[in-house]
Amino acid sequence: MDSKNQEKTLDELWDNTIFNAINCYREGKYNEAAELAKLSIDIAKKAYGKDSTKVAVSMNNLSLIYEVQGNYSEAENLSIKALAIWEKILGSDNSDVATSLNNLAGIYVSRGKYKEAEPLYKKSIEIKEKLFGPNNIELATSYNNLADLYRLQKKYNEAESLYLKSIDIFEHNKDKSSSIASALNNLAEIYKIRGNYSEALKLHKRAFEIWKNSLGPDHPDIATAINNIAGIYYLEGNQVEAEKLYKEVLEIDEKAYGKNHHFNAMTFNNIALVKEAMGAYGDAEKYFKEAINLSEKTLGENHPSIVTFVNNLAGLYRAREIYPEAEYYFKKGILILEKAFGVKNPDVAMAMLNLAEMYESEGKIEEAKRLSDSAKSIYKKILK
Repeated sequence: MDSKNQEKTLDELWDNTIFNAINCYREGKYNEAAELAKLSIDIAKKAYGKDSTKVAVSMNNLSLIYEVQGNYSEAENLSIKALAIWEKILGSDNSDVATSLNNLAGIYVSRGKYKEAEPLYKKSIEIKEKLFGPNNIELATSYNNLADLYRLQKKYNEAESLYLKSIDIFEHNKDKSSSIASALNNLAEIYKIRGNYSEALKLHKRAFEIWKNSLGPDHPDIATAINNIAGIYYLEGNQVEAEKLYKEVLEIDEKAYGKNHHFNAMTFNNIALVKEAMGAYGDAEKYFKEAINLSEKTLGENHPSIVTFVNNLAGLYRAREIYPEAEYYFKKGILILEKAFGVKNPDVAMAMLNLAEMYESEGKIEEAKRLSDSAKSIYKKILK
């Protein structure tokens, strides 16, 4: 085979491999997608050279797959390499660079590196605004992603504003894809936090219908929609319906990701909360511990996401007056938060106040006062 025919063959092979990898990813077949993405990197290096933009495309695709699978270290490494290639060849104000910045920021969010993520999201938005104008769907996706970060940081007003901007753009473009469903779903989370359950449920159900129609009933994103509807039922006191839906979520996620994926930890936590509300405390304890153990295994022992599960288990022990166990888990949560965000963080202060409140109820007045004073000191420094 002469060089031109070989080049054409490799070109077609790379295109087909990328196409099949993307299809598997969209269908939730992540292991198959990863193998195809790895193959596409090898083909691209042979056909175009190790620093070509097509190598960057293949690396970026594999990075996204690894992120979904919870392999964040490899995802971050590949995303950084892809970004470096694109910036070197295309310059800083390019749409592929903007996409790469957005993807890397998403990985940082998944790893709890919120400070590193924000400037990347903002830079991506700045590039897209310059290239595409104010009503482009790419921009809507970026607004949604930055809003997600603000929601995680409890900056709810900033998050709501960006979600609404994102939804406006999707509706302007008559978009009915999973992207607008994500924005609707995330805005519903803001309303849920504020106690507006009826509006939140309406948005969650709208997102569910869009996801079901665009992705089919067995796609992993359907589990997200069901999970969020279950969450509203839990808050409204409909525990039977909530438990039923959470178990549907677990079934879908285990089929898509396997039994050892960190997504399952949140579902274990949610089932535990339902069991606690029902008075089934032994079952609640078991599910909370499942959530903690799985998160430590998949995310690492000091990931901030674990604090939710740790605090919930501590709260269960406190309610049952098992104070030594409650103290252990409250302290564990404080240590994780201090390592993740520093000792002067408001979440650290809130965790200290929770433990102080328990000490006070036990009659441990000195320990309660010490923690309470430390928490107040943190708040004063933040408000200066």
